[in-house]
Amino acid sequence: MKKMAIFVEGYTEVVFVLKLILEIAGDRVMIEHKELRGGARNARTMKTLSITKLKTDQDYFVVIFDCGGDEQVKTRINDEYSSLVKAGHSRIVGIRDIRGKFTHNDIPKLESTLPKYLKTLPIQVQFILAIMETEAWFLAETSHFPKIDPHITVEAIKEVLGFDPENDDMEQRLTPSNDLNDCYGIGGKTYEKRHVQNTVEALDFARMYLELPLKFPYLKQLVDSINEFLA
Repeated sequence: MKKMAIFVEGYTEVVFVLKLILEIAGDRVMIEHKELRGGARNARTMKTLSITKLKTDQDYFVVIFDCGGDEQVKTRINDEYSSLVKAGHSRIVGIRDIRGKFTHNDIPKLESTLPKYLKTLPIQVQFILAIMETEAWFLAETSHFPKIDPHITVEAIKEVLGFDPENDDMEQRLTPSNDLNDCYGIGGKTYEKRHVQNTVEALDFARMYLELPLKFPYLKQLVDSINEFLA
């Protein structure tokens, strides 16, 4: 069974990545969701929160680690690297947002520093950056808005909020999660990370998989990495 490990900063990415993999691979893959917490000052813990159904003909296994924050992604990878190699994993991916300590101008520096001081053999760790947040990808998948509420349309967003999620570059938005909440507000709804499942279920994953990677290079890298793993 081929094995892949994906480290993400929080619940939003867990839900999105799990759904993306299932949409691409179907029931050929078993996915486990683990939560990593603690470290330098507190006892380190690892809990399995969910696992998809095991079938006898599954050829692929993916474990998604919720690291509990952007700054923890690299640290958790470093901590788990040797055990993942020993367990037979062939691919390790880290996904993190930019928003917080970094601006758009800091992205080249972050790209260059993330791989430093990590082991590269036998697995080269791949980092995926969601600029500025994963919600930028959700904003650009505009067909999901009417599924949240019929009043939420691209035209309404342009008129009320002054930006065009269909044609503008959503990676240039400074606070995509706030923008998504504002868009949902047009229909009297709210976007909360703890309810991200509702948003992810509304997304058109054919667009997320085939169309939006043309707009978002890092999303393309993520899709390509999953496809290469499943090849």
